[in-house]
Amino acid sequence: MLKKIINNLLQVKILLIFNIVIFIAKFIFSYKNKFSTNCFEDWSIASNIAKYGVYLEFIEVGSTAYKLPVYPLFLSAIIYLFPKNAFESIIIIQHIIYFFIPILFILIARLFNAEKIGILTGFIFLFSPAYFFYSNIIEVTNVFIPVLLIWIYFYLKIYLKNYKTNYIYILFSLITAILFLTQIVVVPISILLIIYLLISKKLNFKNWIYIVVFSSVFYSPWIIRNYMVFDRFIPTKTPVWQNIYLSYTSSVNILDDVKLILDKNSEEIFRLRRQVSEFEMEKIYKRETLKALDGKQNIVLLKMAQNVLLLWYVPSRYYYDNSLKIIFGRKFFVCLMNVFTILSLIYLYKNNKKLFYLSILVFINFTMPYAIGHAFNTRFKLDFEWFQYFLVSYFVIYKLKSFRLLNIN
Repeated sequence: MLKKIINNLLQVKILLIFNIVIFIAKFIFSYKNKFSTNCFEDWSIASNIAKYGVYLEFIEVGSTAYKLPVYPLFLSAIIYLFPKNAFESIIIIQHIIYFFIPILFILIARLFNAEKIGILTGFIFLFSPAYFFYSNIIEVTNVFIPVLLIWIYFYLKIYLKNYKTNYIYILFSLITAILFLTQIVVVPISILLIIYLLISKKLNFKNWIYIVVFSSVFYSPWIIRNYMVFDRFIPTKTPVWQNIYLSYTSSVNILDDVKLILDKNSEEIFRLRRQVSEFEMEKIYKRETLKALDGKQNIVLLKMAQNVLLLWYVPSRYYYDNSLKIIFGRKFFVCLMNVFTILSLIYLYKNNKKLFYLSILVFINFTMPYAIGHAFNTRFKLDFEWFQYFLVSYFVIYKLKSFRLLNIN
């Protein structure tokens, strides 16, 4: 009986039915909440692009490189097309984007003849409270995840030599540039994986160079624009010291020893952003951070350890919140996924060393920037939490097969 239920559930058509139901539920949720949302710097930049045709956050300050361009340009197109219903349009489009994410999981899994893993990953994603809610927020994560999954799909097609035309190199290069212009945190591991294509002889040197050159060409307009506007080389975006400065403010920490900068002082500093260029702001952030750390450099490692905890659990704003909404909407789910992730890694270490080391590399890549900076936002974890779902699904499917509760096909 149990075997029949499991096998009936783990079918693409059943996942699609649930996907449609969740999509409708999201729309109803958004409608009942009058499409209320939170928006940040990306929205400000996008609004100015749509209204004035200039890439800037504050008119008083001028042009910016504060954010990578893909998400602001995506938002600006929607604002331009639907100026009277921009918020509603963006949220609905993000719901639609999320509808296709479980389908991407399946497509990726099929490359390894592991459709069931993709289906189960899709189910976990659909029933994740955080992902259910997050497509209502105007943040880059909502575009980053599908772009990254598309990149992974084409990367794996090249890795597995599952393609018929060399045009895939150009397409992959374009997607690589778009990915790098969406979220900087993914750049290090992506570059390592691209290098691995050459080392593992999945690509010859000529085709590998094609990918490197075309990716650089597709990425270059952003660097050229920054040089023309600011007369300096800016390969990604400007904030560096800002994130480190913020990591010592009171509101983003739970340990008193790390609260070196009072919120009152940080608010005064952040107000300067409307008057001072981001390059001067970086100097201010650096000065204030070094001043706060003077004689307290030992705090750095403590802060990093704290940030790892906050990233893999909940941000500081929710850490002491034990309301049912937070406990069952986030804390319990995160802890459950973390436990199953550990079990998955133990299994992989014994049975699939390559995937084990890749998983460790993924987690280090997405953890270190926020250990160094701050872990104040849930979206930092959501950028890669879906990968945990994949590992959990890998482990659960294996267990179901070992207990003969899943048909082997």
